[in-house]
Amino acid sequence: MCPEAPCGQSGTASSARSLACLGPEGSFSHLLAGKLKAGEGERIGPIVPLPSIGEVFDYLATQPDALGLVPIENSSGGFIIDTVDRLLDERCQLQIQEELTLEVRLALMGKASNQQVLQIHSHAMPFFHCDEWLQQHYPKVQRVTASSTAAAAMAVQASTITQGLSAIGPGPTAAAYGLQILCEHIAPEVLNLTQFYLIGHGAGACSNPAQRTALAVDLPDRPGSLCRFLTPLSQAGINLKRLESRPLRGKPNQYRFFLELEGEPAQDCFLEALEQTRRDGAQLRVLGSFAAHRRFRS
Repeated sequence: MCPEAPCGQSGTASSARSLACLGPEGSFSHLLAGKLKAGEGERIGPIVPLPSIGEVFDYLATQPDALGLVPIENSSGGFIIDTVDRLLDERCQLQIQEELTLEVRLALMGKASNQQVLQIHSHAMPFFHCDEWLQQHYPKVQRVTASSTAAAAMAVQASTITQGLSAIGPGPTAAAYGLQILCEHIAPEVLNLTQFYLIGHGAGACSNPAQRTALAVDLPDRPGSLCRFLTPLSQAGINLKRLESRPLRGKPNQYRFFLELEGEPAQDCFLEALEQTRRDGAQLRVLGSFAAHRRFRS
């Protein structure tokens, strides 16, 4: 499924932008990056797989025309804290330009289709999603956590051990690393979605009203601060989609909040609610206003 390009973004060969993502080839992020490139023609240039989320942010810091694709939340495992922390860092100058969803079908893969499973490699999120299935089918098998599902498949493929090693990841990863599918759909009854942010320098060029707005929020250290911040938003009918608190580096017991809200600051009710929170002592930084409707399948 490759929907049309985002509103207001019709690329040309001269405007193609490199797209950095969490790699290596075959990771969730890399699969989604490939679908974006296939669906948007010349707007997306070369895909640049990088070893960590932090390195995606660092790459964009030195490449003003580049885009980045980073995971923000998994439907089973929750927030991707590395992404939240980098967005909340006051040194981060990047903006969220779009939110994208990838529906992932996980598979168990190995070097031979009839091999015994003695050890399973994967990222922490698939392990969390598949925990009940693994407890039922492989309760005593050792689990080895990797930096990505692609890194797990790569480790199995590169190992000199020919039997016993397996990996969990999206089905296309098996073909990318010459592995065989041992079980095609793991825990299919549980919807497995990962949401991603497309990030870059400046706001996304969307001509329609944005569906979401993300904020970094510092609140006064007093009883009821969070309640006092959320009350004007609630009274204005603004729906809260995400909320996460993170400790401030070097400041014990102080926290910065990451919020995602429905709507955009250009709306009068939204603007007034945020102004009211500022008057009450909140410090706000807009991390982006963006569309959030596109969904893909691995």
